Amino acid sequence: MKSIRQQLTLMLLLGFGLLLVLSCTAIYFFTRVALFTEFDASLQAKALAIMALTEQSSEGVRVESSNAFFQQLNHDATHQFYEVWQTNGTLCARSESLGGTDLPRPSVLPIAPSFWNLNLPAGHAGRAIGLRFTPKSEDENAGSVAPLEVMVVVAADRQAMNRTLDILALVLVVTGLLTLITTVPLVKFCLRRGHAPLDQLARQAAVITADSLQIRFPVDSLPQELRPIATRLNDLLGRLESSFERERRFSADLAHELRTPLAELRTLAEVELAWPDGGATEKHRETLNIALQMEAMVTRLLELARCENGMISLHLELVAIAPLVETVWQPFANKAKAKQLIIHLQVPPDAIIHTDRTLFRAILTNLFSNAVEYAPQNGQMKINWQSDVVELTVSNTVHDLNAADVPHLFERLWRKDKSRTGGDHCGLGLAVSQAFAEMLGLNLQAQFCDESTLKLTLRFQGS
Repeated sequence: MKSIRQQLTLMLLLGFGLLLVLSCTAIYFFTRVALFTEFDASLQAKALAIMALTEQSSEGVRVESSNAFFQQLNHDATHQFYEVWQTNGTLCARSESLGGTDLPRPSVLPIAPSFWNLNLPAGHAGRAIGLRFTPKSEDENAGSVAPLEVMVVVAADRQAMNRTLDILALVLVVTGLLTLITTVPLVKFCLRRGHAPLDQLARQAAVITADSLQIRFPVDSLPQELRPIATRLNDLLGRLESSFERERRFSADLAHELRTPLAELRTLAEVELAWPDGGATEKHRETLNIALQMEAMVTRLLELARCENGMISLHLELVAIAPLVETVWQPFANKAKAKQLIIHLQVPPDAIIHTDRTLFRAILTNLFSNAVEYAPQNGQMKINWQSDVVELTVSNTVHDLNAADVPHLFERLWRKDKSRTGGDHCGLGLAVSQAFAEMLGLNLQAQFCDESTLKLTLRFQGS
């Protein structure tokens, strides 16, 4: 594919060449029309002069040849011609330059002035005018003379005019070619200067790496056409910088989360080696719990990876909300009872949605687990379904979160207390739920109803 600079160069040269051809053609055409108009006016003036010198008498039609006009007309006998004859073909007068030959006569005798091109007796290209008229009577009182119609044809050699047009055409062609040849480097130079800011932008972009995402393109110094591009690139760099920073934090948090269970496994192994007679059952139980915790973390990470890579296929069907909520809630009922949580379950028995049962169940599981885990002792939890707006809300009282923590709730491995590890939660449940919700066309948001109540809302985006 050609570069933009090459395409612009070609298009500008073709456009300029077309305008040059059209301009030269217009100059030649209008000059030719002007020369022919002037030439025809000269022929018409001479024809009118001959008509004025033509008289009719009882003896016929004659042209007064003693007039000074004929001296001027015959001054250049090789280029000026005229002939006068009656419409019945009788010759009345002709110029000496014709010798004994006749001018080509038109097949139709025109009443109005008529012009045409012809070949003169000498073989040169010429142009002629023909007029049909009734000459004036020599005797004003001679009413017995019948009026006669006479045709006058005046011709002139147009070689000089043709040479002028040929010279004009040659000058226009040579000038046009020279202009076009001169335009090629001029266009390239202008395009190179015009593309200089774009080349500078490309050089600045070439030095940006993953370690220099904080660099921004200078917008104010760029041409107006490049400012939107630079602005969008700066926005992209900002998003990339934030994304890389999140990945760095994620890697650090993941290392932090895995360090504690790995240290615990190492400690158990060292104790077993040092004191092999210890209680094997308890040690195995601790080892199992640590392994389950690490397995849960890896499973969540794999779920996120599969979701982001589009490796999860959807199986949409009609799902009854109430039975599904009750089924998902059963594993958390004992823990909620142990914490003496007050549960408000408000789901209409006829609530139905069209979704993927497996993913929707996974979302509910994460939401219920998160609410039961972080609700304080003797706290409250409310599960509510609203069919009019098609949304499910899970709200619970909290004591260690506030409104400033809401933007971080869906970040991977985020915890309010960075030093806190272990437990059933690894900081990935809400991130997985949000990813699944996006696949199902749902919108999962968090907000504080008051200072101590966190509400998670799962709503269809089209509602």
